[in-house]
Amino acid sequence: MVKISRKMKIPDKYLCSSKNDIKYLKRALGDKKLSGTSAIVKEYERELASFWNSEYAIAVSSGTAAIQCALFAVEVKEGDEVIVPPTAPSMTVFPILFINAKPVFCDTYSSNFGLNLEVLESCMSSRTKAVIEVPMWGYPTNVKELKEFLEAKGIPLILDLSQAHGTRLFSRYLSEYGDISCFSTHDNKILSTGEGGFILTNSKQLYDRMNGFRQYGFMDGKHFGLNYKISSLQAAIGLSRLQLVSKQIEIRTRNAKYILNRITNEKAREFPITENGTPDYYSLLLQLQFKDNTAFIKYLEERGIPSDVTKYNYTVLYDYPLFKQYKRPCKNAERLVKSFTTIPVHPGLRRSELDYIVKVINEYKEK
Repeated sequence: MVKISRKMKIPDKYLCSSKNDIKYLKRALGDKKLSGTSAIVKEYERELASFWNSEYAIAVSSGTAAIQCALFAVEVKEGDEVIVPPTAPSMTVFPILFINAKPVFCDTYSSNFGLNLEVLESCMSSRTKAVIEVPMWGYPTNVKELKEFLEAKGIPLILDLSQAHGTRLFSRYLSEYGDISCFSTHDNKILSTGEGGFILTNSKQLYDRMNGFRQYGFMDGKHFGLNYKISSLQAAIGLSRLQLVSKQIEIRTRNAKYILNRITNEKAREFPITENGTPDYYSLLLQLQFKDNTAFIKYLEERGIPSDVTKYNYTVLYDYPLFKQYKRPCKNAERLVKSFTTIPVHPGLRRSELDYIVKVINEYKEK
């Protein structure tokens, strides 16, 4: 029998490891060249491109670096505008601010994190140089429709897929729809290298610009660039753990379905999944319909079930002082951020912990 306890603590962080990590690290150390131009980095990039069905892959030092490379590639400069959902994390927008460009917040749909096409055109101006879409917690958005809309206007689509490594739409990875797709491989990501990230694109022109930018413009005195390379040791870990991505998503999906199939609380149901989409279950999202959703989230946390909503004080970005000057009221997004909570479903959870989560959710009674 599962007992509810205020001492119980469900871990929300999963640190991946592979039995092959040491083998790959030894190989990288044996090559002696540990810089970002080593052969194992190139091998890692080839495997990334192959896994995600992309022409080109570029390994970089972080997901934020990936976005900065993408903005450089599509020639976003000071004073230009980049459209982004206010439901994105701050890390998506920092690279825009860093180059003194302007983030333009566009409302989402009422039931998912996708940019609302009915609003998007009104957010555009002659200064619009790119659009960034951010599928949060691995839940798909309709990037196919968004890509077609932007393609007709000649505006590039950048996807921030830091939490959507394995998310699909029409059975294709979301990255296959972006002009440029950016990933983080930070510790808690599905593919993790400690620190790191990578970029995917099918454009040789965009690849060349990003490839040069992440390594000092090739130091040729003609092209500008910074140092956003990763080391061979990170690439080695990436090569090792890339083999676990599909299995990890399979386990996350199984854990999510296990919980969902046992929830009887009618006011906590799975967050709507975009038609023809498949989440990678970075986290399970529960759409809440309580009179006071915050009280339910607090109830879960008091019983050891964490929520990213409270952990990161999640709200629309323009609620924070740093982004307040860019506020454009986004009513759907404002309601959306208050309508759900996250539930851990990572591979580190035991069956008893999944049962505990179910029991706590089902036993909640509104006051």
